[in-house]
Amino acid sequence: MARSKSAAKVAVKNPTTSSKQTLEKSKKPSKKSAATVDIAQKLAESETVNAVAIEPPASQPQSQSPYQLDKAQTLKAARALLKHISTTATSPTKPNLLSDPTDPTDTAIPIYLILTTKSYLTAVPVLKPIPIRLPHALHPSTTTICLIVKDPQRFYKDLVATSSLSQTITKVISISKLKKKFKSFESQRQLRDSHDIFLADSRIATLLPSALGSTFYRKSAKIPATVELGGGHDTSEGIKRVVEKALQSTHVHLTPATHTTIRVALSSFTPETVVENISTVVEEMLQKKKKIPGGFRSIKSIHIKSPTSASLPVYMAREVYGDEDVLKPEEEKERLLAVAKKAAERKEKKEIKENNRKRKGLSVTKPVEEVEGKPEEKEEETPKKKAKVTTGEK
Repeated sequence: MARSKSAAKVAVKNPTTSSKQTLEKSKKPSKKSAATVDIAQKLAESETVNAVAIEPPASQPQSQSPYQLDKAQTLKAARALLKHISTTATSPTKPNLLSDPTDPTDTAIPIYLILTTKSYLTAVPVLKPIPIRLPHALHPSTTTICLIVKDPQRFYKDLVATSSLSQTITKVISISKLKKKFKSFESQRQLRDSHDIFLADSRIATLLPSALGSTFYRKSAKIPATVELGGGHDTSEGIKRVVEKALQSTHVHLTPATHTTIRVALSSFTPETVVENISTVVEEMLQKKKKIPGGFRSIKSIHIKSPTSASLPVYMAREVYGDEDVLKPEEEKERLLAVAKKAAERKEKKEIKENNRKRKGLSVTKPVEEVEGKPEEKEEETPKKKAKVTTGEK
């Protein structure tokens, strides 16, 4: 009995002591609860700071300049254009009997880049096309070249024969023989269609438009590209190096206009290679030697297309005209003075021509009032002449 009573006393005492211990433990702050409170406070502070000034994370890219080429958009346009060309290539067309079916670049369709600017590229036509070397060449191995050189012709023919370029350069002709043999339109057309590329010595570039005529210069595809054959390049190694550089390049023809078309790729290229060629051409055109006034800010739009497709946009300017394009009052006065000066020069030239005609005794345009009386005089003179003829016959 004594043992049972003592066990009961212990059992009664134990729950009270255990409850006291739990209360004391709950009163003491634990390390884990303190840590969670600190984290909650830091989170609340960070939320308040972000509410005042939200900053982008470090992984997010900063805002880029709008005056540059977007390669993602260029890649998207290149993929769409190549897909369109591949779907339309299955349609029946006239086959090219001279093409090599084993070479994909020989039967490929060209891709053009259309560069539009806010102002004129040049004030006068540039007869020498600007070469731009591409990372991926456009011309296949079966390309035929006609080389137009300065006299004497035989000297350059021997250079071509010794430079192992006889299979590529199929014709060498001097400027004097070009003027004699190819005068008619039909002969010029046959010469144009018989070769893929025309290269000409830069020293005779100004003589080519009159010698070749509109047969070549109507479209920019067959306009002769200029190469440097003088100044140490008139050797077999020099001419080989110059021709290889021309085959690796595309050529830009600048005219007094706000746009130009450049051949940049082929349909046999991958979209990535098309983007590489396009970015290279745009970067080269923005250099000072390429003569685009104003840099990238003066570019209005950039498109790519095939000969039969619609133009796909690569870049479009956000602002067509800015404050720098508006003339100031001083510039407007200078413009008006220049216009008045040109008008006075034209008037002076016209007066000089009229005075020269009067001295030579040529007819000068007279006002309408003086000419009104002439028909009546002619009517009176005509019957008299008839009367004279009738009396003479009798």
